[in-house]
Amino acid sequence: MKRITTILAVLGLAVLTSCDVFLQKPDTTGTVDLEAVFGSKKNAEAALMSCYGNALIHGWPGGIGIGHGTLGAISGEVNRGYNWHGTYVVAQQGLSVNGVDGSDAGADNYGNNWRYIRQCFIVKENIDKVADMDQNTKDVIKAEATALIAYRYMGMFYRYGGVPIVTKSFEASDDLTAGRATLEEMLQYILDLCDEAYAGLPSKWDAANTGRMTQGAVLAIKARALMFAARPLFNSATPYLDNGELNNLICFGSADSGRWQDAIEANEAVLSWAAANGVSLINTGGGTGTANTNAFDDYATATSTPGNKEIILAYKCNSSDKWSWPANALFYYTNCSPYWDNNRWDSDESGVLSNHVKLYYKNDGSEIDWPSVGESAPRSGAEYIANVNSLEARALADIKFGGFDAKNNAGDSRWQNNGWGRGGYDADKNKGNAFPNRVGATGQGCGERSKFYYKAGSRVWFEAPLFRLAETYLNLAEAYNEAGNSSKALENLNMVHNRAGLPSITETDQAKLREIIQREKAIEFFQENHRYYDAKHWKRADIGTSICGGSMRSFTFNIKNDDAATWPYAADWVETYWEAEIYSAFWSPAMFLEPFPQSEVNKGTITQNPGY
Repeated sequence: MKRITTILAVLGLAVLTSCDVFLQKPDTTGTVDLEAVFGSKKNAEAALMSCYGNALIHGWPGGIGIGHGTLGAISGEVNRGYNWHGTYVVAQQGLSVNGVDGSDAGADNYGNNWRYIRQCFIVKENIDKVADMDQNTKDVIKAEATALIAYRYMGMFYRYGGVPIVTKSFEASDDLTAGRATLEEMLQYILDLCDEAYAGLPSKWDAANTGRMTQGAVLAIKARALMFAARPLFNSATPYLDNGELNNLICFGSADSGRWQDAIEANEAVLSWAAANGVSLINTGGGTGTANTNAFDDYATATSTPGNKEIILAYKCNSSDKWSWPANALFYYTNCSPYWDNNRWDSDESGVLSNHVKLYYKNDGSEIDWPSVGESAPRSGAEYIANVNSLEARALADIKFGGFDAKNNAGDSRWQNNGWGRGGYDADKNKGNAFPNRVGATGQGCGERSKFYYKAGSRVWFEAPLFRLAETYLNLAEAYNEAGNSSKALENLNMVHNRAGLPSITETDQAKLREIIQREKAIEFFQENHRYYDAKHWKRADIGTSICGGSMRSFTFNIKNDDAATWPYAADWVETYWEAEIYSAFWSPAMFLEPFPQSEVNKGTITQNPGY
């Protein structure tokens, strides 16, 4: 597949994004000629690649409305960032109908959804004009465009609830007053788009085209949509906030256990496709029910190595241009290594929170005894070192812990603590008297993120995983548990848990197993944009106290008062450490779903979600 990097710059396809805001009449005065765009196979394929680049970045830096940070900064994974970051403002004030830091509302960019959906429809509607392209290729491209539309609608489904249903690109003569669809109508539209796309897509591509939509990717879109349909936020007789006669925009109006069966069937279909097409969970050191002895390498490969066999769909971008979109957003806020040098300080306040660190297991599957806010005395530095060294493999692949080398690029001096030269961790010399408060005044947290960069060395880019097969297994674990089948739930849960090098989970109590499965998803998909939405749709009791809102905490470190101890302070210099609250994040029940831009509501064509 051609990499998605400035593909349409030379074409100037302004017509594809000319709808400045949704439901306004499109600009028909531009200079771009559709006949030129679809006058050759080369130009038409470039138009399709632009659709990929715009549609699939949804939720990642450069594809969220807020211009700085990641969704993990507003879901208890990492610090909120600097005070000019949109994530900081959301953590302080909540989601806004007027947007912040580049968004038009909330943490999304609502208008971009329609720009990119329209772009996909234009490709779908005009591809038959291409004279030097065979009909089979045209039909596949139509299916790809349909799949991209489904992907974008899936994202809006769990962000907003019901939104307007669009079935073609808009022309200046069209009636552009469509209101919001009901939740049921929107789900059905997503499923219909998936079925249409599936019929026209290949089961897999050759190596040169890896990354394009496949039947498996469409099955994964369908499966994720049905998971969100089955979870309690939507699958309920009453909505999270009363919306009067419009409750059906945000709630199905009944708690139907059959929705879990629909989710099971959809996810089992993904597994069947995977088995037939060489896609599998990476586990080279363990069998069924056995802890994987190669857990670090296997998990790190699954989350970092481009084109690995666990990936169903990834965002394909290999740009090393640190100053141009999407690299200047996507990699800017995810690459914390010294190799990223474009204003690299701008992510130094995005250290990992102890809210997240405490989710990881010990490498034998037991719990680690970490300090907690409110303890009567600090813990020893020796305990900190022992705790980090006993963490499960995923933690060591995900995080460069304060004072430690990053484990994912052994032998590379710039991934080592003394060669790091970046944010570091919340540590300072001779600060024992700061207890029980934090040592510093920064957001450097417990350490920095290293996920996505296993054996990357100087490579600054990565291919963002959109669907990994691990999600399918954990979806099945969740759905089978909710359907009352603990045996099948454990079978699927332990595929991922064992791969992480951990012994099998045996819990069969539904409520307890639910917590274990949700914890597993939080660990496995750190920084992959799952936690922000999963926690909301699960309606977790602690969402407002330690995930999206409430107490955001970090371990904080007192360094020995020794002249030989110099920044960036190796872990051996930690004298004592403890957990402190860094800030309290805002939460309101309105935030279960994103707000629509007030500018759109003012047009009178859509209604706002309740509570805003």
